Amino acid sequence: MSRPVRLAGLVLALAPVWPVTAEPLFGLPLVCPKGSECPIQQFVDLDPGSGARDPWCGTKTYDGHKGTDFRVLSMQDVARGVDVVAMADGVVKAARDGMADRLVSTDEDRQAVSSRECGNGLILDHGGGFETQYCHMRRGSLRLAPGAKVRKGDMLGLVGASGMAQFPHIHVTLRRNGKVTDPYTGLEPGQACAAHDAGAGASGLLDADAMAAFAAPDRPTVLSTGFAGGPVSGRQLVESGPPKPPGIRSQALVGYIWAINLAKGDSFSLRIEKDGQVFSQQTTQPLDRSKAVYVAYAGKKGSPAAGHYRLETAIIRQGEKILVRSVELDVE
Repeated sequence: MSRPVRLAGLVLALAPVWPVTAEPLFGLPLVCPKGSECPIQQFVDLDPGSGARDPWCGTKTYDGHKGTDFRVLSMQDVARGVDVVAMADGVVKAARDGMADRLVSTDEDRQAVSSRECGNGLILDHGGGFETQYCHMRRGSLRLAPGAKVRKGDMLGLVGASGMAQFPHIHVTLRRNGKVTDPYTGLEPGQACAAHDAGAGASGLLDADAMAAFAAPDRPTVLSTGFAGGPVSGRQLVESGPPKPPGIRSQALVGYIWAINLAKGDSFSLRIEKDGQVFSQQTTQPLDRSKAVYVAYAGKKGSPAAGHYRLETAIIRQGEKILVRSVELDVE
């Protein structure tokens, strides 16, 4: 007989386990569109108490986070569609669909998804005590019902922003014998974190492509950098994506950088040149604490004159530019 299983407040029938004879190697849970960014925003919290500690002793997590968040840039990517795929062979254990995609920002939003924080999603049983849970999928995109068998890489649905989602992403929780497990290091909450070394703790839970996504766990990620015709906010970027570049009728010309997982003390430099001459230059104050997401911008008000503009942005850590990006723009 089947028995019930609860998926964040939803009770569904447990399908028979599909036998797996060997410990699986897990792949990535999404297919990132070419030319886009799908970085890891947050990792498993290994601190069993009220603090937060990612698997590399850092701050890329929050208290009680039980999975790994692979994000897409904006709700525009959700509208276009980004495939969520099975990380390993398995059988669908439970599923839910029908919740709206909307970014959570207020207490009212949080109340609306209380007890259904996972949003639309499913659980795959991989056998051998392993299961993966996929959350925040796009409404109407789930293709499989409980009992369906899947192969590694098979499409499960689409990335969304249902449930408790402040940005569009696929949240994946890996459990081994019922215990939350970090997929790269194999560590469980309460165990000591690994050193800040991408080679540390490789446990065989991930395949080579997935391991490459964790290549620099101690570094921030630049989501986007470019030009805009006015001030740029994180909310604007996550809802609509990178802005249209300015033209001669714009109210201003600014350069911006949008980055995630910054450390305390990090700062940003933004330098804009017009036809080889300095147009605008700024270095921000060091961050007073770690930031999950941050946007910095600089430039000048007023309609920009025609010419060739070049923007160089950099993240500075302990006096060194650790990430540098540059883009160019012709205003005609």
